[in-house]
Amino acid sequence: MPFDVGRLLHEEFLAVYRAAAADADGWEDAAVTAAHRAGSRLRAAKTPVPQVVAALRAADGVLTETVLDGGGDARAVAAAGTALAAELMSAFCAAEDGLADAVLAGDAPDSAAASYAVVAVRGALPENVVNAFRRRGTVLLSSSGHLLLPVAEPAALAACRSVCAELGGEVWLSVAGRPAARVALAREEADEIDALVASLGRPPGVYRIDDVLFESAMTDTREVRDELDRVVAPLLANPVLVDTVLALLEAGGNRASAVKKLFIHRSTIDYRLWQVEQLTGLSPVNPRDLAVLGTAIGMGRANAWG
Repeated sequence: MPFDVGRLLHEEFLAVYRAAAADADGWEDAAVTAAHRAGSRLRAAKTPVPQVVAALRAADGVLTETVLDGGGDARAVAAAGTALAAELMSAFCAAEDGLADAVLAGDAPDSAAASYAVVAVRGALPENVVNAFRRRGTVLLSSSGHLLLPVAEPAALAACRSVCAELGGEVWLSVAGRPAARVALAREEADEIDALVASLGRPPGVYRIDDVLFESAMTDTREVRDELDRVVAPLLANPVLVDTVLALLEAGGNRASAVKKLFIHRSTIDYRLWQVEQLTGLSPVNPRDLAVLGTAIGMGRANAWG
């Protein structure tokens, strides 16, 4: 007889929804207990993740309507639904987390997915990011802090953008995908992307190798790295000019936008950019030269931090 996920969730969660609607003390603790109990049962029954996610959404709609028919605190009910979903997915996927280390080590079991996307996380609390992903499906957490999504890279990118939109604020997600047997390479790529994004001062968001392809190619060659170090040395000694170049990079080369970000006059930025060209021989108003300057600054900062 098929396992009735919807019935299980209704039976386990109804009391929590009612307590939240009545603003009763202790409903948060009850939510944790009920969610972990349900998650353990679903895991033991080997319930597919998509079935669990679909049942969660359906149960939330039914239970919310049921408990609010007689009035109640709608905001608390919504919070209860969010907490229950996060805790259930945490309990349901808990046994999967050891799989992440095995896959990253090249020891993927037969039960592993065909491919994985590795996500390097920076800025947000790890548990908040993990819970956000778990509300969307399966996510594996490795001991190194990397997240593994058992999907191809395009689907992972869509999930990452959705998570970023939900969390808001300062969160950077660097994504790389590979077949299961080559996930270790994806981790290296995700770390490289994250390091470049951080050193270049890129804004919060989701990044893949194509977003830093130029910078990555330039840093692969020793001779190029040495030349970039030479070019950027006098520039790094002037933080004001560095901030000006980075603001122009973030503005996509648009000086008007960079002026607003820096709170300076247009003539001031023009003078600063002239100074940059005098110091480095590269013109920040030229898109390719600007990209080279950004890469050089990023490398110089990374070397200084190292």
